[in-house]
Amino acid sequence: MASRDLKVIWGSVIVSVVLVVGFAFNAEPATIAAPHPTATPTTPADPTALTDINKIFDPSQISDIQLDIPAKSQKVLDNRSRDEYVPATFQITIGTQKSPKMEVRIKIKGTTSRYGINTTYQFSSYKVKFAFGKQHKTQTLLGLKSLTLNAMTQDSSKVHETFAYEVYRAMGVPASRTGYAHIKLSKNIPKPDRGLYLVLESLDDVFLGANFKDVNQHLYENNHNFTEIVPAYVGGNQKVTPRYQVKEGWKATPNRDDLRTFAKGIQSNGKKLWDFLETNTDREKLIMLFAVDNFTGGWDTYSGPLLNNYQFRSNQLGKMTFLPWGLDNTWGENYFNDVKGSRWVKSYTVPSKLHDDFFFPVDSKTASFPGSFMIAYNAGVTDPAKMTNYQLGRGQLFRKCLAYSPCATLYFQDLQKVSDWATATNLSKRMIAQGAVIKKLTNGYSKAEQTRTSNWVTKQQSRVAKAIAKHCELTENVIQSCK
Repeated sequence: MASRDLKVIWGSVIVSVVLVVGFAFNAEPATIAAPHPTATPTTPADPTALTDINKIFDPSQISDIQLDIPAKSQKVLDNRSRDEYVPATFQITIGTQKSPKMEVRIKIKGTTSRYGINTTYQFSSYKVKFAFGKQHKTQTLLGLKSLTLNAMTQDSSKVHETFAYEVYRAMGVPASRTGYAHIKLSKNIPKPDRGLYLVLESLDDVFLGANFKDVNQHLYENNHNFTEIVPAYVGGNQKVTPRYQVKEGWKATPNRDDLRTFAKGIQSNGKKLWDFLETNTDREKLIMLFAVDNFTGGWDTYSGPLLNNYQFRSNQLGKMTFLPWGLDNTWGENYFNDVKGSRWVKSYTVPSKLHDDFFFPVDSKTASFPGSFMIAYNAGVTDPAKMTNYQLGRGQLFRKCLAYSPCATLYFQDLQKVSDWATATNLSKRMIAQGAVIKKLTNGYSKAEQTRTSNWVTKQQSRVAKAIAKHCELTENVIQSCK
């Protein structure tokens, strides 16, 4: 083939390649079918799994709790003086949903209502710890690290705590949520069916995190009756002293400087104390706490005659907020008078007519409580007419509040708010309705107590109205000032 012909052929090939390449660069890109993505399988929600924490604290239904107690744990729990946590297995069922079976730690709780686990004439109450040790330090029950189970041994009505805690929460005072559970223990425990218990939200770091936005420093709990907040009772830098226990915050701040400052500061009076409370407490919540203490008849509280069952939390600046606890002795609870006095004082028979109809004054610096005859007897008072009215001093902050008009005015205004709330929410009727919810696990005596408790509320509202009329100036039924 001639060279000229070869050049023509190669030229044609080059031109063809250029044309094809040029066409390829200027053409629309070809559509290439993308491969179908592999779908990630979704695990369907288990309809039998308990996922809603609100169901645990819903008094309108009763959960079932199974506590299996090994023999070694049983031996410890049968000794009411022992206070250590021991192994157990916990599972809660609500309707068709249940938690997994969980390894937990439990201990018995209480003071005058503290019983060993083998005691059957009264049942013991428990604290349950879900987060513990190295292997279970992150374990929770729907976010709860602990839970309190109260046998309600000092509340035959079985509704006192439920409604007392509700009032504090409704009035803006941080307070535990409550529910009910039917408790069953393992068969090695005498009478393993323990019946109805109160399920109570524990005061711990989970509770504090949910109720406060600032940084927690300490959570203190009094562990002794008649515990006034004075410098002499603060104790040394220990987690537990004869008067107070540091429940939260000790590891980060192993001292009681905040409590010392507070105890010293509240020894003042009048305006100086009022100003100190403004910066060193959540003052409005403190006075409202006093109002709810008194409206609910909580004689086993700081502002009651026993100066007991109170906890308070400090923030990083040492500002204190009081928290209610142990509210079974409310709504006229008079369990001392439900039995013969010989059980308490051999030479004196206590009248049993009062039952859940005990009142103490909402406007007095002193008060009696249903067991005042015990205190009176030990003090040498033997006249039965004087024993039941034996007066005890109440918490100094409450006494000083009544003596200073701005504080007294706020206190009586708060009392009125609580009474108005009780009317607006049909509190008396709701107490009876709650009794119907728990009817299967209570008895006729409980029903009678519920009726008395319901009636007590209306009587208390009348007593509050009289106290306000006695101490306050009103304009068109609005409290202006009190003293």
